[in-house]
Amino acid sequence: MNKSAVVLISTIVSITTLAGCGGGGSPYCDAVKKDQDTLNTFGQKRTDAAYAKYASTFKAVGKQAPAPIKKDWMTLSTVTQGIISAQKEAGVKLEDMTDTATVKKIDPAQLTKLNAAYKKFNATTSERNAVVKNVLQECDIKLK
Repeated sequence: MNKSAVVLISTIVSITTLAGCGGGGSPYCDAVKKDQDTLNTFGQKRTDAAYAKYASTFKAVGKQAPAPIKKDWMTLSTVTQGIISAQKEAGVKLEDMTDTATVKKIDPAQLTKLNAAYKKFNATTSERNAVVKNVLQECDIKLK
């Protein structure tokens, strides 16, 4: 093989290799990075608006997530949206749940539905731990 053919082949291999790595990370890691602030503040704001943002963030990241972790992201989105839906159905904003007088006015059936939504939400410790671990392994991003 002549020298120019070797240089040409080396150049093509180098460009192909760089193109495979180039730009940002994976769409999953890019989504995590984009929403890292929201993910790191999860639960700090207990308002309808904040929980709606958390739910949509989980869903957006989950759509990009690798198959083994996708279900965990979507579960987090679903249970977080469940809190918002239960609050709306009860006619009480999440941010008003610290007001004892407001909570006393909630219909007992609605309160039962709220409690069920909260239980589902609180039962996601394993999913939350799994996504934090996965993001660190896949993207080298440490979530709080």
